[in-house]
This record gives sequence, structure tokens and C-alpha cells, in this order.
Amino acid sequence: MNLTGISRKAVTKFASPPDFSVLLALQVWTKTYSAAFDRLPASVRDAVQDKVDRMGENLAQFSHERLKGRPEFRLRAGDYRVLYEFDLSQGRIILHFVGHRREVYR
Repeated sequence: MNLTGISRKAVTKFASPPDFSVLLALQVWTKTYSAAFDRLPASVRDAVQDKVDRMGENLAQFSHERLKGRPEFRLRAGDYRVLYEFDLSQGRIILHFVGHRREVYR
């Protein structure tokens, strides 16, 4: 036994580090996204959050649609759109804005 009270036999040694993968991408909400999200009706908020979560579960294989002439991508959730950027290497989604399709691109 060592000083911590754990015998050396109880410690498992790995030949190589265990393989960890990202299960869900980190969602970074900007102030504008947060304010716009809070103004949405509850049913729309649920639909939008569900879509963003599904995208985060499958970020690498998700079909991202880039906006023309802008750095953001768009995500459709019924009549609402989410403008976002993502970083695959860090497993991160930066959510910029959410709103009705007729006002989100202005």
C-alpha cells in the first residue's frame, strides 16, 4: 500500500490512453442569440433547441448550409432559422441568432 491507501495492484494500467469522443458539441450562446431565443414562443424554443441538440450530436456528419457572402451557417427549424458557426476540432457550436425566416437575414 502507498500513502493514498490504494494498493498498486488495484490501479489499472492502459497500454494506450482510452478513446474518448465528443458525445454532444458545446453550445456557445451569444448575447444576441440568447435574447432572441428568450423572445420565441415556448413551442418554437423547444423545436429550435431540439434541432440544435441533434446537430450537436452529429456535428461532423451534419449537412451544414453556409450563407452566401457571410461566415455563418443556417439551420432550419420550421419557419425559424438559426445562424451559427462551428469548430469541429473543439466540438463547439457558436450560436449567433435565431428568428423567423423573413427577418433573420436582414
